[in-house]
Amino acid sequence: MYFLIGLILTGVALYLLLKGRAPGQIFSLFNLSEGKYELVSSDLGKGHPRRRLGGFGLGGEPDAIFKGKRTGQIVVGEYKNRKHKGLVRRREFFQVQLYLGLIRESFGTQNVVGILAFNDGLVQIAYDHEVFLALVGLRGEVLTSLQKKKAQDKRPLHRRINIASRNQRIRFDGR
Repeated sequence: MYFLIGLILTGVALYLLLKGRAPGQIFSLFNLSEGKYELVSSDLGKGHPRRRLGGFGLGGEPDAIFKGKRTGQIVVGEYKNRKHKGLVRRREFFQVQLYLGLIRESFGTQNVVGILAFNDGLVQIAYDHEVFLALVGLRGEVLTSLQKKKAQDKRPLHRRINIASRNQRIRFDGR
């Protein structure tokens, strides 16, 4: 009987300890300081506020949104459970660009940056307005393609949208 009560108390203590440390783990995942940023939203674990972004007929929920306590800078964090190996997948880049554009609209600020976090490193993504507008412009094509279950334009997005203009230091994979 005492063993069972001890086991339950240990479980509760462990749960409370891990729950209390979870926000710190999210900050460390994106290499941000809890002293300089506040966690606005996260879907990485339970017990955190979540915020869905919407605008331009699009919507999404980033893995984490942080706000600089002094600077007001908004950081969009997106975690990928893979090794970086020096390369970013274009679809990951496009996803972060969409989030950055939606954040600018939702929060009414130009001061935004994206961070792709991998198991072995981080990549900072600058907002590119032309890329965002090009992606928003594809909304109708995407909806038509989904309805017809066939791509309307088979060319890859990176052949149709210049993605290197503001993110020249990013190396993209061949996909």
